[in-house]
Amino acid sequence: MTEASTNTTPADSAPDMEPAAAIEALPEPRSRSGGSSSPGPMSWVTFKRRPLGADRTAPELPELAKPAPTPIFKLLMQIRDGRSRVRLVHRLRKARMLIASSLIAVVGVLTFLGALVVLMARSAPAWWVDIDTTSQATIDLADQVQNGALSHLFEDRHSEMLGAVRWPVKMTDEAANAWLNVKLPDWFAKITDGMRWPDSVEQMRMVFEDGSIRIGARVATEDGTRIYSAVLEPELRQDGSLWVRARSVSMGRLNIPAGLVLRGANADAARYIPESLRGTAEAEALFDKLAGKKPLFEDAEVHLGDGRQVKLLELRVRDGSIIALFETQ
Repeated sequence: MTEASTNTTPADSAPDMEPAAAIEALPEPRSRSGGSSSPGPMSWVTFKRRPLGADRTAPELPELAKPAPTPIFKLLMQIRDGRSRVRLVHRLRKARMLIASSLIAVVGVLTFLGALVVLMARSAPAWWVDIDTTSQATIDLADQVQNGALSHLFEDRHSEMLGAVRWPVKMTDEAANAWLNVKLPDWFAKITDGMRWPDSVEQMRMVFEDGSIRIGARVATEDGTRIYSAVLEPELRQDGSLWVRARSVSMGRLNIPAGLVLRGANADAARYIPESLRGTAEAEALFDKLAGKKPLFEDAEVHLGDGRQVKLLELRVRDGSIIALFETQ
């Protein structure tokens, strides 16, 4: 009770005391007065930071990574700054100019390629040579080819061995071209019961190469004349069937894979096929034969009116000529 009364403040006992005198009347801290260890209501408290020991470390606080500014945030910050805004405008202008220049370059390249394709399609290939069908030399050569073929075909051949005779035939591409341009239209009308040769096909040409035959036609179109050609590979198989597969198709000097053309040949080549043959089974069969799906002839033989038959035994194509071996039975 005595200690409690001793710790009462003078302000409680003397309410009329001056403020300065009341402050001086406060008790001294325990560290100075050496009083009792029990703290009073107005005692001083000293806090000391505990030193880190050798076996203790301060806990590491995780460092929070600052989020990277987004492009929109950067753009907004640049727009707020006057100088940055000017630089941004210049960058946008350069980007627009770069995009426009790239588009112009792409359009220019495509235009150049398109013009090159058109030019190549309209240009005559290097192997194409026009033939003067009115020349007497060309007409005479065509007559010789036709008469020689008929005489070889219907010649009365006799053999003491099994009644069969083998005989070879050789023809140059010059002779073949003369017959194609002079005699083919009339021959076509005879075998088709009077069907007229297409007026759009102005001229044809054939070139014998090593193992292949290059055949082409100059066709009149609305945009002028164009030369369409194909490289054919003949093959005589052991079963007697004759196959002719188109290796490539060309328009002028522009080469196109044969498979790509033959897939849509029924529609693309409709204007070059006689109207009576368009969409017929014969036209579809022709494209299948050129694609190598069907043989050109299942049996490479011809039956004559007198009971004999002429069969193709061998076929070779060399540069500038074709050699065939026939057998008459």
